[in-house]
Amino acid sequence: MIPFKRHILKNGLRLIVHEDHTTPLASINVLYKVGSRNENPSRTGIAHLFEHFMFCGSKNIPDYDTPLQKIGAYNNAYTSQDHTHYYVVLPANNLETALWLESDRMNELAFDQTGLDTQKQVVIEEFKETVLNRPYGDMWGMFNDFVFEKYPYKWMPIGKEIAQIESVTMDIMRDFYYRYYRPDNAILVIGGNVHFEEVVPMVEKWFGDIPAGKMPSQNLPEEPVQTAGKRTSVRRDVPYPMLLKGWKMPSRLHPDFCAFDLLSDLYSSGQSSYLYQEFVVNQHLFTDVSLTVSGTAGPGILALVARPADGVNLEEANERINDFIYNKLKIENNLEHDLDKVKNKNESVLLNNEIKLDSRTSILAVSESISCIEDFEHDDETYRAVTSEQICRIASETLRPEKENTLFYTIPE
Repeated sequence: MIPFKRHILKNGLRLIVHEDHTTPLASINVLYKVGSRNENPSRTGIAHLFEHFMFCGSKNIPDYDTPLQKIGAYNNAYTSQDHTHYYVVLPANNLETALWLESDRMNELAFDQTGLDTQKQVVIEEFKETVLNRPYGDMWGMFNDFVFEKYPYKWMPIGKEIAQIESVTMDIMRDFYYRYYRPDNAILVIGGNVHFEEVVPMVEKWFGDIPAGKMPSQNLPEEPVQTAGKRTSVRRDVPYPMLLKGWKMPSRLHPDFCAFDLLSDLYSSGQSSYLYQEFVVNQHLFTDVSLTVSGTAGPGILALVARPADGVNLEEANERINDFIYNKLKIENNLEHDLDKVKNKNESVLLNNEIKLDSRTSILAVSESISCIEDFEHDDETYRAVTSEQICRIASETLRPEKENTLFYTIPE
């Protein structure tokens, strides 16, 4: 549990303060609750483009990075399907420098056309490098589009195609900014060698006068229940084929999420996991296999990705892995023991995630954005309370042929 205090400004900005007086540093996180799922399907990639554009200068500060470099700070940002997250780590006695910079770009950007043209080219080159010209670069985007029918996780934050990035105008950027980059749609987390009583008036000074906006609509389409399995295949000039399988699973807030997370660990965390032992060690069908969960605010995917061994027929290997997945936990005699083992490993991961200051502030920011931090404060207890009966139930409910989505990512013959 990460200690914190909360203060909400009149304009709706949510301030979270985490005090840690063992460090000389401070970590500042500004998270806006807008990601790729808030985009129009005909105009994807704009949330990620706007992340880049935020570094092109604000109304009163044309250069965001130089003041931070002068005080020995480092900063970065990322865009996910659910949010856009900016962070700075700096000496705690220079906290006000970061607040000055962040408040000015929250209040009013410069909206410089040259900056927009430059960042569009940067993002287009990133698209070419990571999606078009990198082996398997389009694999996960294709897979998400295949799995989801309606929910806007169908595309990745980088966007669906270059043409949609090229067509973004300054009017579109302004509309996006005033719709989503408002204090009432933002979370500010400050952690480190700071005092709550000193931080609150400082934040009120820099952010309190920024006007709130009209809270953006969250009328996201509901993902329909899947009633029939789906399969598709694609050929790409890559070194080796890949098998991707996915079953839709609940969101991060669902009571069964922790059980799904442990289920994925049972199947594929470490060399003693079920999938590794069966298909890498015993049958030699795959050289690598993993099962992961997506901890998203909306519906997620329980995703399996596997690299077949040389000479293995991908469709035959898929049938073998299906037979194993749909029956294994029903006959697993050591499930109770194995579940305790992955619980212990998961507890270690949770603790390791909280070692670094910037990791702690990031966890607080993301948790507050999904709902509120209090909903995640007892995750360790929730994981520990998962039973073998719960594991078997979610496996039998979710891992079913009619809910399966399989992508054969193959190589030229």
